[in-house]
Amino acid sequence: MKQSIPRIIIATVGTSLMGNIRNSERGELKSLLESGNTVGLAAAMRGLPSGEHLLGAEIQSITGILAQKLASADALILLVSDTEDGRLIGNLLKRYFDARPEGAAFASVAVKVLEGLSDQDPERFRKEGLRNLVREISQAVRKYGAQNVLINATGGYKAQISFAGMIGQALGISTCYQFERFDKVIELPPQPVAFDLSLWLNQSGLFFELDEGLEVDDEQVLPDPAMESLVETVDLDGRAFLKLSPTGQLFHESFRSRFERLKETMLPPASTLDPPAKKILTEHGTGDRPPGLRRYLENILRVPYVQRIRTWYYNPDLDRPKVFKRTAGTRIGEVEGWYTEKGALAKFVVHTSASTDDQTLACMADLNQRSSLGLF
Repeated sequence: MKQSIPRIIIATVGTSLMGNIRNSERGELKSLLESGNTVGLAAAMRGLPSGEHLLGAEIQSITGILAQKLASADALILLVSDTEDGRLIGNLLKRYFDARPEGAAFASVAVKVLEGLSDQDPERFRKEGLRNLVREISQAVRKYGAQNVLINATGGYKAQISFAGMIGQALGISTCYQFERFDKVIELPPQPVAFDLSLWLNQSGLFFELDEGLEVDDEQVLPDPAMESLVETVDLDGRAFLKLSPTGQLFHESFRSRFERLKETMLPPASTLDPPAKKILTEHGTGDRPPGLRRYLENILRVPYVQRIRTWYYNPDLDRPKVFKRTAGTRIGEVEGWYTEKGALAKFVVHTSASTDDQTLACMADLNQRSSLGLF
């Protein structure tokens, strides 16, 4: 029985369709491909039977998913490689599905180029391409909800297909695949992930910093040895930065998703203070610097468990990511926040209604989530 709920299909895309056309006996299709006429080529392909092998793995698997599992789908997101051929195939498939061929109707079709996902540079493929694969799928999960997303991991590089399956397992998303000689798609149901949430909760601030990239210096940035396999050093314009590895990115995104589902049971009760009683206090002449700090802090005060905020540090020449963390000077119920603007940094302490260490860690993770989503 087909499902009636709206669904989002995320499809990894390869370039085998080009080989199918070049190796076929259909001269008109070859000419359209070689001339880059994706409008004409998409129209010609829509005239072929839906089961035609020449149409390639992506079209056959996507139409198969719709026929077997879904009554309709709101959107199709095509994840293509960072190559000229990848962009061409993405454009071709978008034109094909935009025309709403029989059995393959989507309200919208989007093409996302996964920067770094190219076989020309294996290191960039691993460090950047696979991380961006995790990011694109995770962004769709945050936007639409895991229950509304389905991954079609049929097309693309073998490593990309395999990693897409891992992402589905980690984020609790159903993943489909169609073997070349099968006429039906198979579904791999999401499995529970046996990672320890406590590592992410204790170091959520550092994970969010590493997601952006943290310049290497003499400061100890990996307080837990368990994190060593989740990070790697990259060179950017001659400067060394620590960033999440593809596995680290998957670890981070999976726990962001898990925390979002569990946070209501982990966060402390709302503050008993009336909104007007919540104050922003300044110390040591920090004032409202940088200029955007006051508005940022006022938005934080609206979070139910926040009671007051105290600024205590300002440096006009220090640029670091916006983050919330536990530091040596914070106590239970307190989280230190960093705000940066145009190379200037302000530090402040958020006083919450948390009464235990676990509740405080949950507040820190929640504040990091909200900040990363632009809610402050």
